[in-house]
Amino acid sequence: MTGTICYATESGLGILARQFIQNGLIDKILVWPHSSYKTQNWYGISNHQVKNVEELLTLCDRLIFFETPFDWQIIPQARERGIKTILMAMYECTQYPLPYYPDVLIGGSAMETAHYAQIKCALPCQHINVPVGMPWKLRHRAKVFVHNAGHLGLGGRNGTKELLLAMKYVKSPLKLIVRSQVPLKGLEGMNDPRVEIRIGDFAYNTLFEEGDVFILPEKFGGSFLPMQEAFASGMPVMATDRFPTNSWLPKELLIKPMGYRKDRIGAWFDCAVLDPQKIAAKLDEWYDKSIESFSFAGRTWALENSWEKLTPLYEAL
Repeated sequence: MTGTICYATESGLGILARQFIQNGLIDKILVWPHSSYKTQNWYGISNHQVKNVEELLTLCDRLIFFETPFDWQIIPQARERGIKTILMAMYECTQYPLPYYPDVLIGGSAMETAHYAQIKCALPCQHINVPVGMPWKLRHRAKVFVHNAGHLGLGGRNGTKELLLAMKYVKSPLKLIVRSQVPLKGLEGMNDPRVEIRIGDFAYNTLFEEGDVFILPEKFGGSFLPMQEAFASGMPVMATDRFPTNSWLPKELLIKPMGYRKDRIGAWFDCAVLDPQKIAAKLDEWYDKSIESFSFAGRTWALENSWEKLTPLYEAL
């Protein structure tokens, strides 16, 4: 039986864990309270949720953690009981040096494999994509652009501020929908008549129904689940031209960064510096152009990265 410790929140790690549970790769979850976001009652009436670490260790013979085990002492505790541990690291947020090594280190993007090799981590990191499963719809022309800002991301990583600032340079009569789970205050471009701001939590299965192009000028990160889900749903993705984004998305739509600066969360990493004028130029370049070929490419990519395709790789761990 496989267990995890994770959030149950409308945020990246919470949604990631829920998808692994819904697709049968995780049996038990110890819900960890988030310091800022509301804990959802996703598992309270099911057989998935356990009450404490002892129950998790008693019931499970494997544990998988996403980004962090929250309490690193659980790794040696699990090892003493013969329980195997897997850590899906997020290169920028996972604490490094690792306080304790898991039995298996994996990354959801090619960035983790490259990052841990570069810093000479004693445990090799293998890459398995995070699977996706979204209904696909053909998109025709680039007229409505959608930006799901979420909680804006650590350090403004989702590029919301720069995207809105770019609107003063955009000449096209496009429409930009910005969804945010937190209030947006004082950001230039919010009052542009072409921009529609929507605040709140939105039904997960509706996030990629509306719009033609998904735009997320991200500054750092490896596996961006929203970009994967948007592409799988048939929406071309306009993102930052940096690794690993440019290793799997169509490069024609990517936005060149101005450069990079060093930053640190759990470890040191390169953070892209965005130029609002370059964002605007890319929006104008693609406004009202045919995007059907990118939409079909998203469907092909989704089939190769589906739960049906990738679940056996996780099971093989």
